[in-house]
Order: sequence, then C-alpha cells, then structure tokens
Amino acid sequence: MACGPDPIAQEELEEVCGEKGPFRVLEIDPDQQLSRLTLRIGDRRVFVVDRATDDGAGSFPDVIDSEIWSTGLCGESPMQLAEDLDQIFTIDRWPDVLLGCKMATGEIFEVDPTGERAPHLVFKGDVERYGCALRWTDHGLLSLVRHDEDFGALMLSPYPDDPRTQTSEPAAVLDPVRITSTGRGGSSSVANSIRAFTDSVLAIDAEDALVRVDLADRSATTLQTAVREIEASRDGKYVMWQDMTVTREGERALEGKVFLRELPDGQDELLGETALQYTMLALGYTQAGMVQLEFETSSQKKLFFLPGLQSMEVPRDLFFNGKLEDGRWLGGSMFENFFELFDLQAGTKKRLFQRPADLAWFEADGLVLFETTKQCCVDGDMRDEGPLWRVPFDGEAKQIAPRGSRLTRPLPDGRSVGPVDVGEDWLGMLVVNDASTGEERRVDDHVAGLSISTSWFEDEGLITYSVSDGERSGVYLARLPQQARSGVVKRTTHEGFAADFVRRPDETPMAVPRAHGVGAPGLRAE
Repeated sequence: MACGPDPIAQEELEEVCGEKGPFRVLEIDPDQQLSRLTLRIGDRRVFVVDRATDDGAGSFPDVIDSEIWSTGLCGESPMQLAEDLDQIFTIDRWPDVLLGCKMATGEIFEVDPTGERAPHLVFKGDVERYGCALRWTDHGLLSLVRHDEDFGALMLSPYPDDPRTQTSEPAAVLDPVRITSTGRGGSSSVANSIRAFTDSVLAIDAEDALVRVDLADRSATTLQTAVREIEASRDGKYVMWQDMTVTREGERALEGKVFLRELPDGQDELLGETALQYTMLALGYTQAGMVQLEFETSSQKKLFFLPGLQSMEVPRDLFFNGKLEDGRWLGGSMFENFFELFDLQAGTKKRLFQRPADLAWFEADGLVLFETTKQCCVDGDMRDEGPLWRVPFDGEAKQIAPRGSRLTRPLPDGRSVGPVDVGEDWLGMLVVNDASTGEERRVDDHVAGLSISTSWFEDEGLITYSVSDGERSGVYLARLPQQARSGVVKRTTHEGFAADFVRRPDETPMAVPRAHGVGAPGLRAE
C-alpha cells in the first residue's frame, strides 16, 4: 500500500435545462468526439462531430467522418444537417446564416439549422481551388482556381442578395496569376505571390509584374515589374518585394535585392540581398513600427524600425510575440522554452520565468504559462502538462493551478478549465481551476481533450465538451457556479432569465438563462 494524492473534489455545477450537473444535449457514438467549434443560430445549437483515426502518437489526432448536427437549446429535436461538409461558420455579413464548406470541391453551402431544407449552394467550387476561400472581402468571396503548377485564376464571387435561394457567379479579376514563388509547385497558402485584403489584392501576374487589384471596380494597377516574391503587412500599408535578378543561388532559394515600399506612393528602400522566403513574419510587426529580414549566410537577422529604417542585428532564432505599451518587446528563442522582455534600444533583456515553460495564453499585463521541458510538435504535444503560473510583465510569478496545458482555456472571471491526465486515446478528466485559491475541481471524466469550448460562456455561462464513455457518450453542456477571482473585478454576471423559452425532451417548457460580460484582453503581434 502507498499514499496517493487526495481525490479531486467535484465541482458543484449549476442547473442546465432543469438538471443539476452536466446535461447531455446530443447523443453520439463512443468513438465520436465534438469538434471545439460550436455555433448558435437562433434557437438551434450546431455541432461538428468526427472520429479520431490515429493511435495517439501524433501531436494532434487525425479525424475523419465529420458530421454536422443541430439541436434545440436543450437537446430537443436533434437533426443531422450534413455528413459531407468539413467546416461550418458564419461571416459578419450574414451573422444568422449558417455556412458549410466542402473541402473536396471548394463549394460553400447555406445550411438550414433546422434540417428542414437541404443545403443550398451559395458559392461554386473547383476541385483545384486552394481550400474553400482565399479571403472574405468587402465585395465577395475571393478564391483561386489553379490552371497548372505555376499559374491560376484569381476569382471574385459577389455576395448574393439572398444566400438561402441564390448562387453567386464567380468572375475572374486577374488571369493568369502566379500561384507559386519559384515556378516549381507551391502550397495552398500561396505564400510569396498573393496577398489579399478586404478591398484589394496584391499579386504577381504571368509577366512577373506586381499588380494591385481594386475589388470595388476590379481595376488592376501595375506597381512594379520583374518581381520574384512579395510580402505585405496585414493592413496593406507596406509591401516588401524581391527583384527577379539573382544575386546569389542559395541552398534553399534564389536570392535577390529586397525592397520595402509604403503604399500607395512611397519610394522603394533597399533592405538587403536575400530571399524573402527565409523570413517568417517579415512584415508582421509594422503596426508596432518594426520590419525584420533574415539571411541564409548569417546567424543574425536585421531589424528595421519605421519610419526611418534605422537597423540593428539580433540572433536569427529570436522570435517576437508582440510589443508592450511601454516599448519593450516580448519574445524568446524559437529553440528554448523561455520568455523574455527585450528593450531593443538599450540592448537589455529580462527573463520572465526562470524555469522552462510553454504558453497557455496571454493576459493584458502578463502571461499564463505551464511548466514543461517539452516543445510542442518537436518533442512534445498538446497533452503535455505542468503547474500553471500567472507571470506578470513586472512582478512576481504566482502558481494558479496544480496542472495546466495547451488545452487549458481561460474564463473571463479569472478561472480556467481544461483536461488533465489526457491519455493516448486523447481522453482525460475535465477540471476547473480557481486562480485565487489554486484549487482544482472535477467537472467530468472521459472527456475528449480537444472538444472543450467556452464560446457560450459569455452569453449563457456554459462550457461545452464531449464524453466517450459507453452509454454516457455525447455532447454535454455544463454551467459553472458564478465566482469572481479574489481582487479582480467580476467580468461575467448573470442577469436573470432571457426571453428564450425552449422545450425539454418531455415537451415541458423552460426558460434559458443568459449571462453577459466582457472577455479578457490579449496581447497582439502588432
């Protein structure tokens, strides 16, 4: 005999749909699991369930056999909506319209959440299309249809007036357009030849010219000739381009002169001679005033500061997460599990946490980390776990939970929820952590680790997950007891009963309460 850890106390869950504790809203097979994505359209909840196929050895489980299901708010009238759609989503233009994508064909359908109508084709597809959409824009769906390994057609499908009854007719806005950076085949990201924005597109045409297409009138303007690759900032204000003339044949790419231009009428500034594809997020930080460029022959990379382009060199493996309001940068080495604050102008740095740890999430004034010596997708995966720490940018770290992982999710009232002891089958115990006490409390068992969603917590106080456990298998709703973190303003509060009345499976009516609040802010890269 031996002493083991104290048993984890059961969380006292609030009522959901007339029952205390977890409420099963949809029955599924034991080998099925809920996708983390959950949507609510009117009085219908929409879920994607699928089956894991691997033996648990990978960083993520492979899934097949996706099915789209909907139910009433308390599980009444379950309906399978589709079994051949890979994604479901809504867009800002039609927030109450459920859309589904068939990756095999690139088609996008309007899906009736009640299941009374068959899915209706809204945007046509092509088997060679790069996914279901290159970009949702102010003027329609931008997509790419491939002609061959090197070229394709850039297509715009305008929004129909009624997505439930009409089908958009795509029109070419640039044909042909280069779809690779080197002419030797490419990937679906179209990484170095096309950049799309809400009102325009930057692309390289068949004559190696950098072209800007205005999506409002579909007019094309040539910005530069003899262009091999491009990169652009997220807001479209800056474009970086590499000249077609080869200055060096590198081991990984053909190199040339790289220029930066501020659009629409700025002058070209020569930054160096290299290949654009060497640099990840070359223009990822322009709104924070910084541009970066890497070189195959150097262990250092160059940072340029806007607008004057003063430069400095830093180690090439240095990765930035973002810039703080006081001017310091958060980052670290891509090959180490440490986070540091850099004052680039002063040339100083400060390590935030002294033990190896990985990121759980950002907060407004710091990070939440969990201790681990493993790096995800290198020698670790999503199931790695360790003590969870809140690490302020200025101040002392505090342990807030005995266990956390990349699967742990923050709640706006300061608590967190996630699976622990996740095994080879990707199932574990779902627990909620109280940051003020460091206490861990059990919610449910045999929970699919990748199924946990908090998307309904703000409006309804609910978390969603799936269980794989014989006859208990299903999609569940659970409502945590309302609680504020000590010393922190309560961000989510119940405001009584809403006007939504639903029927239980036994047909008796009941009101569905909602809660309203504001989510916690996060750190952005720009």
